[in-house]
Amino acid sequence: MNKKIKKGVAGFAAALAATGCWAGNWTDRYNVEWDSPSTNVADNMPLGAGDMACNVWVEKGELLFYIQRSGSFSEIGEHIKLGRVRLTLEPNPFRDYQHFSQKLVLQDGNIAISAEGKDGNQVDITMWVDQFTHSVHVTVDSEKKIDYTVAYESWRYKDKDLTPTKDDIEKQSHNIHVKPNPLFGSFSFIGAPFEVIKLKDDFRLKDNRILFYHRNPSDPLSPRKAIEQQKLEKYKDRIVNYNKNRTMGGMLFADNAVAAGQGAGTYFKTDFKSWRLKSKAPAKQHHIYVVTHVAQEEAYENWESALLERCQKAEATQGDFDKNAAWWNAFWQRSWIVVEPEKKDEASKHWQVGRNYNLFRYMLGGNIHGEFPTKFNGGNLTFDPANGFDPDWRMWGGDFMTGQNQRLMYWPLLKSGDFDAFESQFSMYNKALNGAKIRAAAYFGHGGAVFCENTDASGLQLPFLYEWQTDNEKSRYRRIDVPFGKKEQYLTGDKNHDKDLCEIGLSQHPAMTYHHTAQLEFSYMMLEYYRYSGDAIERYYDFIKQSLVFFDEHYQMRKRMRDGTPLDENGKLVIYPSQAVEAYHPVANPMDVVSGLHACLNRLTEEDLPFVPESDKRYYRELLQRIPDVPFGEYEGRRVALPAETYPSSSRFAQLESPHFYALFPFDLYAINDPEMDAFLNTWKYFPHIDKEGYVCWKQNTIFLARMGKIADAHNHVCKKFGDNEAGNRFPTYWDAKFDSIPDHDWGGSAMSGLQEMLMQCFDDKIHILPCWDKTVDVDFKLHAPKQTTVEVSLRNGKIEKLVVTPESRKKDVVLF
Repeated sequence: MNKKIKKGVAGFAAALAATGCWAGNWTDRYNVEWDSPSTNVADNMPLGAGDMACNVWVEKGELLFYIQRSGSFSEIGEHIKLGRVRLTLEPNPFRDYQHFSQKLVLQDGNIAISAEGKDGNQVDITMWVDQFTHSVHVTVDSEKKIDYTVAYESWRYKDKDLTPTKDDIEKQSHNIHVKPNPLFGSFSFIGAPFEVIKLKDDFRLKDNRILFYHRNPSDPLSPRKAIEQQKLEKYKDRIVNYNKNRTMGGMLFADNAVAAGQGAGTYFKTDFKSWRLKSKAPAKQHHIYVVTHVAQEEAYENWESALLERCQKAEATQGDFDKNAAWWNAFWQRSWIVVEPEKKDEASKHWQVGRNYNLFRYMLGGNIHGEFPTKFNGGNLTFDPANGFDPDWRMWGGDFMTGQNQRLMYWPLLKSGDFDAFESQFSMYNKALNGAKIRAAAYFGHGGAVFCENTDASGLQLPFLYEWQTDNEKSRYRRIDVPFGKKEQYLTGDKNHDKDLCEIGLSQHPAMTYHHTAQLEFSYMMLEYYRYSGDAIERYYDFIKQSLVFFDEHYQMRKRMRDGTPLDENGKLVIYPSQAVEAYHPVANPMDVVSGLHACLNRLTEEDLPFVPESDKRYYRELLQRIPDVPFGEYEGRRVALPAETYPSSSRFAQLESPHFYALFPFDLYAINDPEMDAFLNTWKYFPHIDKEGYVCWKQNTIFLARMGKIADAHNHVCKKFGDNEAGNRFPTYWDAKFDSIPDHDWGGSAMSGLQEMLMQCFDDKIHILPCWDKTVDVDFKLHAPKQTTVEVSLRNGKIEKLVVTPESRKKDVVLF
């Protein structure tokens, strides 16, 4: 690191120390350092900030990194990388090195790489992302003068035909895992009965700088084909087209650089072409810049002009290392969890829990200010898959967001105090709101907004799960559309996807047909965001309202179609046909939906919410009276929480999830000391089809166990959940569940929530401290609570040595366990 950067960081640390803060010492124990280069891309290290992240590794004497930005969606909805950069130094310190180090420095958010070559020359490289100019910076400091060659590499140098073959379509008929599909990166167009072309990028040399970009056409396949498929062409102009003319790319340039020609090669089974720069003359210091820009522009020239302005700023500030380091220092002071703080024992499972919590939180910082939410299946940090597809490919890829998975990365950000991250997730649903309202009116003829489980910013169904109308009987094809409510009798549980009929507007896939829980959960999350942060949420209020109106009007209308009355004999809604998340279907009054309606309406009717009109509050009070009770029942003579009031006795999806516990999380209807907790404990112990051992990926058992106060089980699960990845990847939090892409982000998000809930739970005004924590395990934490409150705790040898509640007036609400 050069002297200017060192001086700035030291000055900031000294300023923090003067205020009595930890000055970053607690993060130092969690830095990840490697003493040898990587074997290949699977051994990469994350780097990111703002809305951009990089995979960084040194391989065979060269420094390589990928770049990915939020919102980099192509014409087929694929979340594409912006490219790969390869840096080679000469003389090369990474070949036959005498010592090597690659370190992720959490406190300042950078990667430091150093090596001493066989000639004795010491070279230090510092990499960071400048979130203020959306650029990546690489500085090289050498004891002796040194040359460089830097290359921009792309595998999108020509159009690529991804049109499904007959074999692809037939093998994807019932099991999309049968054969790895090249369209998984797009996902929407698996099995599509039309041509699917992945369009090439553009590249050019411009004043010894390399310009690269991918520009979508003015009428891209996504979302056009979804609009046509779902018979909404007449509403096309009212549906958000987030991919139209979207342009994503950047500029690679460097100090002392001249053009060095083009090249070609193969990396990790994928062909690429490269455009190269090299140093004019050897020097002791070099600075390489990659400045990026992603935007929708009617004219390409406007996009390039904005990029060039950004390049000028990045070059003038040289990436402003100090400003970015200051942001990361402040980020780490928002909150923390440090397990076993008096020691650094990487073999200790509990110590790993603390480290990996913070490493994953750092990874989320690579899209904290993105235009679009962090993707649950790898975020901005996916890399070349082992199956040989290109670096853009990922499981369940595409421009849609799966609510059941996405939510798990955002719930823990309330307690970590990362409130600035919510805008991208909430605004995605706001963008989609108009399309969701159109669907409710066009298909069902009533008000409100209906969001499917897999939705994008258009608000439409995911095309692959809506399914295509084709003549191929062996393929996944959409059956005959029938009008809303006319053919409910054809529902036969898990086999309804084999029937010849499907209600227009609904997903053909049985796990998704009536899965609308996400709109309730994100509505409740918005209301909780307001409670925690105090920030205004007026801009989200219509989403909340329309999400609730849908359930009220939709299920009154369905029942009226069945028997002429809108409510049951007790004046309650009958939420049928529905489903309990993906686990049970068809059902009536599922636990997740009923709990979500109660949670949202409780907040809207009990809280003093200035953005809710009084007329709406009256409506919500009336609606709350119509919501059915939370479904409890008996199993083998014991009171239990049910997945729904009525549900099929078996389901091939039953063990995937446990909707029985949704009244605990995410919907907060029962606190840890509530008398009804016995029913949930009985459910956990006795009810069939509960996957008690599951911890990989989105499994929420750690959270449920924490909410039930099962200390030993919760610790066992959190140690598995936050253990080092089991896939053999070099970076500890690059988890791989085999059915989501690496690194599995909803795995990390659900683990974060589980750990937080073990340490602190918040219900109404009460703040429960250490409700599910083994008091023999020392811990320090600072977490956020509702009403703009923070709580700092230090536990040593079973005793709380420090308890600081800010503001102090909230200390009266603390409950110590």
